[in-house]
Amino acid sequence: MASEKVTKNGEIAKKADYRSIIQRTADALVPMMVSQLEGNGVKPDDYQKQCMMNAIAVINEVAMEDKQNPITVNDVDRVTLSEILQQVATLRLNAFSQPRECYFMTRKKKDREGKWLTTVEMGIEGDGNDAILRNFGHGVDEVYPFWAVREDDEFTYPVHRGIDVEPPVWKPCGKGKYVRVVYPIRFKDGTVQYFIGEREDVRVNLVAHISNNLMNETFGIVESRYKATVEQKQQIDAKKSELKALMDGKDIDQILDVPELQPYISPAWREGSRERMILRKMRNNCIKPIPKDFSNSLALSMYNNSMIAEDGAVYSQPLDGEYREIQDPAAYIAAPEESQAVLQQPARQDPQPEAAQPTGAVEKANPAPQSNVAPF
Repeated sequence: MASEKVTKNGEIAKKADYRSIIQRTADALVPMMVSQLEGNGVKPDDYQKQCMMNAIAVINEVAMEDKQNPITVNDVDRVTLSEILQQVATLRLNAFSQPRECYFMTRKKKDREGKWLTTVEMGIEGDGNDAILRNFGHGVDEVYPFWAVREDDEFTYPVHRGIDVEPPVWKPCGKGKYVRVVYPIRFKDGTVQYFIGEREDVRVNLVAHISNNLMNETFGIVESRYKATVEQKQQIDAKKSELKALMDGKDIDQILDVPELQPYISPAWREGSRERMILRKMRNNCIKPIPKDFSNSLALSMYNNSMIAEDGAVYSQPLDGEYREIQDPAAYIAAPEESQAVLQQPARQDPQPEAAQPTGAVEKANPAPQSNVAPF
């Protein structure tokens, strides 16, 4: 009984210590990030500050999940950590929101001196893209709940008759794989457009994912591709070509079932979470083409960086944590004896009025300033 008490006390003390680490990191970094953002013309509100604090808590949890080398957020490279905090603040992404708006991954990289660093990368979930579209979508008035259409559902595509559009028809039955998503979006001119993302289009995302994960693969021919001789490079390239040829003529489900490709596909794409990943990718693909207006170049840069991380990150470790659920967000922020102001989650706030507000005339002639309009 005594040992059980000691164990419990030890666990409580450990959790309190981690909360203290998160609090100290937030106290050091958040004011610094606020100052940097203000220097770039962005004045963070309480909600944006809370987004940064929540990101620190989740990044700390992700860092601690490494069973071989568990670390804390204090051990993460400060340069990439600062970039992530600026991203979540500028784009108003909350790591504790449910459904989630973003997720984080830690990676090992070498610096210029050859020392290994733990860096952090951020990806945007489907609901994160919805939030960005609501806050920054060009001429967007309202983003309606998306339709997740399954293969056994009845679905009729929209019909265009000149400038008039007959809306799509969806009769869900709740059976089968996800085959498409539909986003009904009302614009400020009163029109409603229907943006559709197809399952077959996600094949491009999967092929890019596998190709990126093959980038540093040497198949045991040499320790590193940077040390390979010309002959060894040819052998490596030939092996990569063989693997890529296995994807030719196959749809996304067939590619996911190829045994030889399994080592280069993250667990999030496989059975159990396959449909969830495909649904997320369809949502992302659907929303990306819609133009966004940002109030300054920093916001545009942060958005572009997040898209690069989402599409081009090289796989170096399992992404099981990508779909981790946060049960008690407040518990990660501050210990009970610490300031309770940190625990208060401000309600989501819309961006301040300085964000671009295009008129109907501007939409026809010049959608937005060239420097602040995202290409996707």
